[in-house]
Amino acid sequence: MSAPAAREFVLSLALPEPAPQLEGVEAAPVTFSEEKEAVAVGTQVAEFSDQVTPAQRASVADCLLLAQLAANKATAQQPDLMAWYRKYVEVLQGVGWTVQSMSLEKKQVGDMDAGVHKAIIPVLAGMLGPAMAAASMVIGVLKGLQEMDKDNPWITVFDRASQHASGAKFQFGFVDADAGANPAIRIKLLAVAIDAKRTITQVLFFKFSQHDATLKTSEGQLSIMGSRLDSIRSVLAERVQPFLAENISKLDI
Repeated sequence: MSAPAAREFVLSLALPEPAPQLEGVEAAPVTFSEEKEAVAVGTQVAEFSDQVTPAQRASVADCLLLAQLAANKATAQQPDLMAWYRKYVEVLQGVGWTVQSMSLEKKQVGDMDAGVHKAIIPVLAGMLGPAMAAASMVIGVLKGLQEMDKDNPWITVFDRASQHASGAKFQFGFVDADAGANPAIRIKLLAVAIDAKRTITQVLFFKFSQHDATLKTSEGQLSIMGSRLDSIRSVLAERVQPFLAENISKLDI
């Protein structure tokens, strides 16, 4: 798909109504750094390496949020979690991302009382490999989550966005980039679905032993060229701007 076609695709997407804003109050946007950092973007926690520029981080976050919003709108009346993920992937592809291997598979949960945040740590570690897992900010946060305030802003953002009529859905993405004038930007993605036949609150603290629920995960890789991301940066930002305050928060490390 050409850059003009991608811009037209972004403009054509149906999105939910944004939350009402207080008159005269404008939320400050998240400021991305040049260091390693992690950000909650709606249903997704995105960890950025120091190879990804602040401008690229903002555009990647906008892509992820746009795909989530469009999936929310398209599947608002459907309890099927897979319908949500199909739309999410379709939007990312329409924007210009190349997506591989996104079919969800049922996973066995070892400690049913440990909570979701501990159950997915070995899955994340296996996807990243020993070296990346050892240095991962997100894995470090998940390991210490039990001692965190459950009303922490990023947890509130993540929990609210992850809720679904038949359980919960969320993603973890590890974003890196090549060097050069037109780098390839890549995401290692772990997509998670909890089928619980009801809406789940405090999803990261959810315990499987308390409910009839199943955990499904999918590992995938996404990539986009820096020039493509640059060509749609302004239209992406315009579409998601009304939703940023409710959906983006930095993780406190």
